[in-house]
Amino acid sequence: MSTLLIFLAGILFLAGVLFIKSRVMQNKTWKNVAVWTVFVVWFFITCIGVSFVYINASVGHVKATSTAIFLFGGISVVFAVALARALGFIGVKKKANESIQA
Repeated sequence: MSTLLIFLAGILFLAGVLFIKSRVMQNKTWKNVAVWTVFVVWFFITCIGVSFVYINASVGHVKATSTAIFLFGGISVVFAVALARALGFIGVKKKANESIQA
């Protein structure tokens, strides 16, 4: 089971790199560095959270498992929203409307 999780994590990391690479080629250098840093930190925290939940669930620590789900899941969602905002997936329509009105 842990081999499958490692394989899936690698596939998700590669898919994220391929997805982000096409988007950041259009931006400035400082924004590229920020996006890649947020992506690597988000992926690292998500992998730590999945492994922590997996280990605690297999041993039977119910309280530690539920705490890890909320803690690492919440942090992962915050980083995912920050990454989506930096890539322009959140808030794009507002900027487009402002440029049309100006």
